[in-house]
Amino acid sequence: MPQYQSEELALRAIEKMAARKLYQNAYETIEENLSQFPESKDLRILESKIASEMNDFLRSVQILEELDKAKPNQVDITVLLSQAYLRNGDSQSALDFVAQAESLGADQLLTSLIRAECYERTSQSDLLSEAVAQLPPESRTINIRARALIAQKDYEGAIDLLSSGYETGGIGLTDQINNLFMLAKAYDRTGEYDKAWDAATKAHEIDNTPFDLEAHYESFASMKAFLNDEMLDVLASGPKTEAEPFFIVGSPRSGTSLLEQILSMHPDIENAGESCVGLAMQLRIPRLTDSFHSWPTNMIDLRKEDIDTLSNQYFESQKNLVADHKVVSNKSLNLSIQLGFLSKVLPSSRAVMLHRHPLDNAVSCYTTNLISSGHGYTNNLSHLASYWVSRKKIADYWLNALDIPMMELHYENLVADQRGETERLIKFLDLPWHEDCMEFHKSKRVARTISYDQVNQKMYNTSSGRWKNYEKHLGPVIDIVSDYL
Repeated sequence: MPQYQSEELALRAIEKMAARKLYQNAYETIEENLSQFPESKDLRILESKIASEMNDFLRSVQILEELDKAKPNQVDITVLLSQAYLRNGDSQSALDFVAQAESLGADQLLTSLIRAECYERTSQSDLLSEAVAQLPPESRTINIRARALIAQKDYEGAIDLLSSGYETGGIGLTDQINNLFMLAKAYDRTGEYDKAWDAATKAHEIDNTPFDLEAHYESFASMKAFLNDEMLDVLASGPKTEAEPFFIVGSPRSGTSLLEQILSMHPDIENAGESCVGLAMQLRIPRLTDSFHSWPTNMIDLRKEDIDTLSNQYFESQKNLVADHKVVSNKSLNLSIQLGFLSKVLPSSRAVMLHRHPLDNAVSCYTTNLISSGHGYTNNLSHLASYWVSRKKIADYWLNALDIPMMELHYENLVADQRGETERLIKFLDLPWHEDCMEFHKSKRVARTISYDQVNQKMYNTSSGRWKNYEKHLGPVIDIVSDYL
């Protein structure tokens, strides 16, 4: 990625990449240009936003904390910190920063929206109703008002609000898309599945996020071709460590947030969410090695001291989590392609391959707003199915090729037998059993992803077999995943 002659040019280029949801390219460009403009506040803010878009909310918070420490009581940083803490699952810190932002003169509507979202994410229904009642009946507040109605199980009220309001003036395409997906959710709750599918389809039709299926195939193929058994044997390995990274490898909407929430109840386990430190480590390889090769072939030029540097980088990014916990989980969605690399850098790591029925997974991905996080393949059912198959194939490959301990887990088995499957997983991690793992819904944490409203309640199995409600729409998916049904 290029370095730009001025900070302004760099910011403009990165913002264009972010607008197209090319987050990995944007992240790489930020890394390159921060070396040229290390004091740039705007680049660091943009870095935080990109980390958040990649669901690495912990990294987003860390960046903003550094900016706040360097110069406290900046209105823009304080507002961003309230949003970042909310997405990172720390609702109390989010509310504290909302109050601070208000005292500094922040926009009242913005802080009111953040406060309402805090209450919605933590299921504080009375406070949510009070906060929403104070919001003006504007198009910008439709989404949170609809979410409040859904939280109160007033699905018809949410449908009426969203049906009459999502195309009104004053909101951009992103908000229209968010509202359409919320409408799909409300229709799904009332059992009007065709209307739910239609609402989701309208959202996908509005979006224009690019997705290069051939490039996706090539990335997986080149990784498997390079990291064969012979290469895995000769590549340098990092140091063994007392702390054990634990990789939850699964597709979007496959149950990774549920599994993370269950594990977080164990006193020896902490979760880091979807950490993008693996990407940062990958991008650092050219600077460490001066390699002329591209990723992943440039791994061949890593010396033992380079691998040790990358290992230290991983643990440094999670130092506050590792301090008091033996195991720190990471459920980054690019783990499926990075697992071979990470297994060499972090040989004390373990991994679970989490699978979900491909048709249930397709329905959940298609009717949920994943496109805002750059998952452009969800706009096309054939791409969505092909993406699932590719991830399944490389997961199977890693199971046979890598030396780190690995196990398979199926979402359907976990919801049907929570105790048995959780005990099996805790045993795999070589940890003592803790009964708290059975009461994950009592966690004070708020799940960091879009699944927060599902993992903050008791285990339920209504999501298993959900695809049958949408079967007539799934022809393109069934044709591609038929070998896995």
